[in-house]
Amino acid sequence: MGWGTVSKRCYYVFSVCVMFIFCSPIFGTEKVTLHLKWFHQFQFAGYYAALEKGYYKDLGLDVEIFESTIGIKGIHEKVIQSPGHYGVGSNELIQERYAGKPVVVLAVIFQHSPSVLFFKKTSNIQSIHDLAGKRVMLTPRMDEIVAYLKKEGIELKDLQLIEHKFDPNDLITGKVDAFSGYATTQAYDFKKAGFPFVEYSPRVAGIDFYGDNFFTSEIEVREHPDRVKAFREASLRGWQYAMSHEEEIVDLIYEKYSKRNSKERLLFEAKQMTPLIQPVLVEMGYMNPGRWKHINDVYADLGMLPKNMNLRGFIYDPNPQTNYDWIYYSFGVVVSIFIVVWLVQWRRLEKQYSENLKKQVEVRTEELKNSNEYLQVLNQSLLNTLKELTEAQDRLLSSEKLAVLGQLAAGMAHELNTPLGAIVSSNQSLADFLNNKINKIVETILGFSKEDSVRFNKVLEESIKNQTFLEGKAERLIKKDLASKYSSTLKMDLYGKHMQLVVETGAYRLGDELSQILESENSLTILETVATISAAYRSNQIISVASEKATHVIRALKSYLVTDKDILSGNTVVDVIFEIETILSLYHYNLSKVNIIKSYSTDKKCKGNRDKLNQVWINLLNNALQAMSYAGTLEIKIQWIEPWIKVSIIDSGTGIPDKIKDKIFDPFFTTKPDGEGMGLGLDICKKIVLQTGGKIELEDVLNGACFAVWLPAE
Repeated sequence: MGWGTVSKRCYYVFSVCVMFIFCSPIFGTEKVTLHLKWFHQFQFAGYYAALEKGYYKDLGLDVEIFESTIGIKGIHEKVIQSPGHYGVGSNELIQERYAGKPVVVLAVIFQHSPSVLFFKKTSNIQSIHDLAGKRVMLTPRMDEIVAYLKKEGIELKDLQLIEHKFDPNDLITGKVDAFSGYATTQAYDFKKAGFPFVEYSPRVAGIDFYGDNFFTSEIEVREHPDRVKAFREASLRGWQYAMSHEEEIVDLIYEKYSKRNSKERLLFEAKQMTPLIQPVLVEMGYMNPGRWKHINDVYADLGMLPKNMNLRGFIYDPNPQTNYDWIYYSFGVVVSIFIVVWLVQWRRLEKQYSENLKKQVEVRTEELKNSNEYLQVLNQSLLNTLKELTEAQDRLLSSEKLAVLGQLAAGMAHELNTPLGAIVSSNQSLADFLNNKINKIVETILGFSKEDSVRFNKVLEESIKNQTFLEGKAERLIKKDLASKYSSTLKMDLYGKHMQLVVETGAYRLGDELSQILESENSLTILETVATISAAYRSNQIISVASEKATHVIRALKSYLVTDKDILSGNTVVDVIFEIETILSLYHYNLSKVNIIKSYSTDKKCKGNRDKLNQVWINLLNNALQAMSYAGTLEIKIQWIEPWIKVSIIDSGTGIPDKIKDKIFDPFFTTKPDGEGMGLGLDICKKIVLQTGGKIELEDVLNGACFAVWLPAE
């Protein structure tokens, strides 16, 4: 064999090795396909951002995105047919899972579904109950709308159902009376067309579904766990970027993916998605098993799913823990045998002590039952009050105040629905505690030794007196500190049940006394029992806080609606500060992005008609908020400049051009788009102020606009 032959063979072997190295997964990429459920639009912005910014590529993924022109039809079959496929779906995934398709939801993007029902604002449909017998287009698979109608007492057989063509003109031209769609997209089409519309969301009835989520198959999760984790991580990172750089991603979608929608429409969609995704308040992709159970219950009420589905394997866990159940079971059996033998001896010596403890528990149980009954009565009273307010709104359709209530309807529903939802949820927790858990807790407490009873009382006292809610970051820091401090204690595994219960019950605040708790062989039972009782107390506190919040909202609304008898016939003394504060309370839901600066340099009252002056404040505040697009700084000044009370409302909006300043108080003069104003607001304000003997002026400011109202002091 010659030297040339040896050299050629060495070169061949070397080439094969190099090709093997560079073709291995370390240097290569894995092919992945993502199937969208609709056309390219901002609804899927996070996936475009992850692809174009290289987030997928950085984790070794070669992702190809496919749009759908027929909705979600067929997507589930594509995803489960072979590994490497992912899809974007909605709440129908839980139905597909029940039907036998091995789908796994990886993360939720929309914390609240954008699905709504649109009506014409001036039509004969003034509430959801007027829908019976009307022509309706319902989007397939939009089951939260069906559930909403059913909860309001409307069955599908009561409607004239028309096949959905996804054309907004069907509602605009009167072809149908109601039209289901997305608040993120169809609302733009109606506004662009100058079409006055009203939208109803299932959330006002307590039906709170998730929106878009992405999913894959069980075989993908089982055989390619690293790829699933990488795809999820890169996608959520893309969503964070997209929601922080909306205009950049709008340009990207328009230039590279689809020109079907204008940039203006894409940007409108992005703005509407923000409160539904809640990227600042909620971790991107977060999903709660309790919400999926709520969705399961709604489907069960519709007869589409059974109650209490087993969701194991359906909800993806990015950080699964090692299963040590067999160790726990074995240890539990040994401990149980020891406890039974020990209890026989202990009960003989501590019978009297147990009887006293049992009496104390019975007294506390009776107190909890009485408290629960009172809260149920209070909850029903609040529900009746809300119903009465709704009926009052129907009777006041022709009054001027109804216009204001119409603007505040969504905000008021949210402000009342949130505490009422908290009361209902906490009440269910208390009922479950009293009906299903109290007897077991009593038996467990009776089984404690004298030493364990002391430990139990100590942990219970600490847990109840300081029930502080821990955010995720703070909880992780506490767990790390405990894991370091008790590194030699086998029970305090960082991801173990002891660690979780020590944090949940607040036992970590006991300091060195925590070691005495952990020394007990019954430490886990003690912590679990305290956690159950503490949860009941926490529910009680939640109901109290929520009741107070709902009462505050109702009190503010009552103050605005109810007119004193002594001012019906003419002018009287008006507390300007109180009336403006009441109106701000009603507008609370619209002021989340507004910085309000209050400068009340006098508490003197003025002369005038309270109802009419309230209409002035509402008109001026409405104009200011609209000029700022509900984001900016709103300053309210109240001064005494003898003999006047001067009220100034200053916004940081775009201001009023000089060429129209002389016309703004003229009747029917408006700068708003068609359908959004008749130009009578400021004219009415001027007439009301003049009737009181005062005046209203537009004053010059550096930024925005300033309206000053001069009223005669008391």
